[in-house]
Amino acid sequence: EIEDDLRLHIHSVVLGQDSRDLKQLPTVRDFSRFTKHPTLHFFGEIFSIRDDIQHYLDRQFYNLSAISQHDCKTYEELRVLAKEKYDLSLMEVYLPGASLEQGLDVLEITRNIHIFVAKYTYNLNNQLFVEKPSQTTSKNLHTIHIRHIANSIRTHGTGIMSTTVNFVYQFLGKKFFIFSQFLYDDHIKSRLMKDYRQFLEIKDECNGRFPVKK
Repeated sequence: EIEDDLRLHIHSVVLGQDSRDLKQLPTVRDFSRFTKHPTLHFFGEIFSIRDDIQHYLDRQFYNLSAISQHDCKTYEELRVLAKEKYDLSLMEVYLPGASLEQGLDVLEITRNIHIFVAKYTYNLNNQLFVEKPSQTTSKNLHTIHIRHIANSIRTHGTGIMSTTVNFVYQFLGKKFFIFSQFLYDDHIKSRLMKDYRQFLEIKDECNGRFPVKK
């Protein structure tokens, strides 16, 4: 019931309650008397309602954050509210972002190289392939790093390297053939000839180098 009470308070703020002080929002029931209750000693046993509540909330918030890491901000707000309203000391549930070292298998990529090329981009700063975000994808993006390729080589052996090169070579051969046919298009060819004539006029000024802005 305390967990539900905290969630209702957070949701009331998200839905537009005009109050900055979370403690001043309406409460269905006051549970503070349980969290402030002193420790009970009963026939040699010690009972602490406060500790049990803290343990329950810690476990709930941590497990739910681990399942849905994008909701960790919500559970952090719940933790702060529990401290302000009930003086409960809960642990931080924020989990740092991480990556799985195994990643995608290189053999799976080579078998579907056309899909990989269409769905992934290359990050020059970090030297890795990153999946393009789209409306159909989940909130997690796949990445391909040199470590993932190394893991695939350890798993399948060095024999996959020649297979991978052959797959990529055949794919690039098809793409370059399409590209060469594309250059014969009149609109493209006329533009290239125009650039070529302009380059001949300024060749000496540019020391034989094609201008960057072109």
